Amino acid sequence: MNLQSSLKTKVWIYGIMVLISLIFTTQQAADYRIYVAAGRVMIDEKANPFLDEDMIETEPDGKITPHAQYRYAPIFGIALYPISLLPKQVYIFLWLFFNAFLLYKSVLLFREFFSELKSDTKLFGITAIVTLVLGIRFWGQNLQLGQTTILLVFLSVYALHLSRKNKPVLAGLMLALAIVTKIMPLLLIGYFIYRKDFKTPIFTIIFTVLLVYLPALIVGFDFNNFLIQEWYNIINPANKEYTLETKTGIYNLSAFIFAYFTEMPDDKITGNRNILSLSYEVAGILTNIIRGALILFTLYFVRSLPFKAAKSSVHAFWEFGYICLAFPLVFPAQNKYSFYYILPALFFIAYYMVKRYKTEGGLRGIPMKILVPMGLYFIITTLTSSNIIGKYWYDQTQFYKVVTFGIIALIVAYAQVKPSMLNTHQPENNQ
Repeated sequence: MNLQSSLKTKVWIYGIMVLISLIFTTQQAADYRIYVAAGRVMIDEKANPFLDEDMIETEPDGKITPHAQYRYAPIFGIALYPISLLPKQVYIFLWLFFNAFLLYKSVLLFREFFSELKSDTKLFGITAIVTLVLGIRFWGQNLQLGQTTILLVFLSVYALHLSRKNKPVLAGLMLALAIVTKIMPLLLIGYFIYRKDFKTPIFTIIFTVLLVYLPALIVGFDFNNFLIQEWYNIINPANKEYTLETKTGIYNLSAFIFAYFTEMPDDKITGNRNILSLSYEVAGILTNIIRGALILFTLYFVRSLPFKAAKSSVHAFWEFGYICLAFPLVFPAQNKYSFYYILPALFFIAYYMVKRYKTEGGLRGIPMKILVPMGLYFIITTLTSSNIIGKYWYDQTQFYKVVTFGIIALIVAYAQVKPSMLNTHQPENNQ
């Protein structure tokens, strides 16, 4: 690709990102506005954003706006305070453009793990488009709500990339930034230790502690400690709200098991969906058993004893993709936007399917054992939007946790597409 063609492509890409950001700005990014409001509540009001009654924002124009409870680390909301001084539509647009940019950069980052994609621009372009189509429901909802999952995935995979480049300080910083945004990536510390990278976890812990206590310079040491304790009370997995997840839009494993194996009601929709009537205690045990099985299934992907490096960059991406895929199922209180974490897995499968399509004569070249579950995944997760099937049937898909079935179908497909099937033959030191 010559310089003129490359410049033209980038202009088109950035133009599309601006257009997408403008379109989603009209949706008002409700969750992002909560994060911005939390910064104002902590700095201007010296109040507790983790309490519903304290989440009342006084905007620069004097308008009083109540918001839902803030659930992120204090540092995240406080870091957004300067941008909150801009006009509302401006800071919403900037956040959405930033996320659209990170979505684009994430796909470019994924390419770095595959030598063939770095040399074959056309193959990469098609793989990227297929990936974005397969994940459109999830990245779309992140933009609609102004959520943080696009940022989390970029930081998580970038930490892996930097770790493999032997840059543990930067890798630790990226992972720490992800952790103080949302606690989920904390589990990745265990992955790096398993893969004999002890430096990245050490720097992650150091940077996380520094970032958590950094707001003390702005709000004071005592108030910051108070906020940290309030934040911990929110994210503590022992909370009752995470044990009995009755909200309609929750799709993680706990909500799924309790919906189908107990008589736990939904908070909005009435009806019968349970196939068994287990006690909450037994259902909790069953949930933890399956949760443990999903975590242990990681061994199927790592395929080595602890404290050994991954065989190749492709293998590292494959195993990391499964860990990311499992995150929204294992953690409590996960909505649809959390399943954007499946994007690395979608990229891996998209690469495989595009390559098979290209080399084996079309769709017939893609094995049915891959094509069928991927078809089910796409139908169940993407074609069940309220814009497609209407609000009534959309509500029913939420009631029956249909998206979770789609993610299970994706796991079935992903587990069958192994690095060796890509025929990349990358050596160990090809990082």
